[in-house]
Amino acid sequence: MPSDLPVTVYTPDSALSDPKRLFREMADELKNSRELSMALFRRDLKAQFRQSVLGYAWLFFPPIATTLVWFFLNSSGVVRVAETGMPYPAFVMIGSLLWQAFTESLNKPIMALTKAKPMLVKLNFPRVAPVLAGIGETTLVSAVRLVLLIPVFILAGVVPSWTILFFPFAYLSMVLLGTAIGGLLTPIGLLYTDVGRAISVFSQFAMYATPVVYPIATAGLLSWVHALNPMTYLVETGRATLVGGPFDALPIALAVTAGAFILLLLAWTIFHITVPRIIERMGM
Repeated sequence: MPSDLPVTVYTPDSALSDPKRLFREMADELKNSRELSMALFRRDLKAQFRQSVLGYAWLFFPPIATTLVWFFLNSSGVVRVAETGMPYPAFVMIGSLLWQAFTESLNKPIMALTKAKPMLVKLNFPRVAPVLAGIGETTLVSAVRLVLLIPVFILAGVVPSWTILFFPFAYLSMVLLGTAIGGLLTPIGLLYTDVGRAISVFSQFAMYATPVVYPIATAGLLSWVHALNPMTYLVETGRATLVGGPFDALPIALAVTAGAFILLLLAWTIFHITVPRIIERMGM
């Protein structure tokens, strides 16, 4: 019946003038987007490598390639990497998997909405649904890649510690921070494609400013870069959970995770207020 359909009322008042109503709307939008998010998640997951001969094997190639390249550079003496505290292939593989989870989570909100743009301007549905589907896809795909740690640990002779039980929390912290930053940039990214391109360039530089393929610097300018880089503490804590320490970076990693959660709430609020209006202007 027409009376049963949801009614959207537009007013000149700012949504921030009534925070209680704003957060109720956000909660309702999240609730109403569950079924659509799952449908988009299943569709995108099946279609991701549908026209590829190797299919889902492509999921594993980026971290494997990174590990092999840096292992070759280090073993051949082209690049001198300081002592890592564990076999270097395992060190690089752990860092690569964590970093890729972050970068894909960073890119996914903008990519998901850009991909759904033709549908967004024609249909009225929860705008957060494509983003939720994209985040779910990234989280699952990145988690599947973690099976690469099993053969690497066996070949490198690394014995995991019981603290590996906390590794999923370290991994999810990477996804949380990437999603929060990506979500905050999404409204601007819908208006200007430069944002998506800038994120790709930034990710490449940021990787070498983070101890992904080499240990934390103890002196010089790079040591200051590592100290100021929040990703340093998440990557180091993630490695520590797998091999049993040290956990020197844990306190700051917890603070970064808490800050990422607050940033995600802020990004969601801005998204809820701005994206529907941006979509309406795009459809004019």
